[in-house]
Amino acid sequence: MRQKVFEIIENEIGRDPAEIDPEKPIREQISLDSMQFVGLLARIELGLDIELPISAMEVKTLNEFLGVIEKTAQAPN
Repeated sequence: MRQKVFEIIENEIGRDPAEIDPEKPIREQISLDSMQFVGLLARIELGLDIELPISAMEVKTLNEFLGVIEKTAQAPN
């Protein structure tokens, strides 16, 4: 699943996720404003066929972001 998320991030922002420090604020590292971040979330939802909680908007780091995605994907529908 992480690989799919990384592919989506790379396609949406044009940057290799391996260059992103997983413990530093993600939005600052990749220069995303709120609307771009919402677009990225929507693309991940579509790509993984999940519905992320609104709390996904509040994540700070890549690790937190991946944690929310994994928890959501594992939750029963």
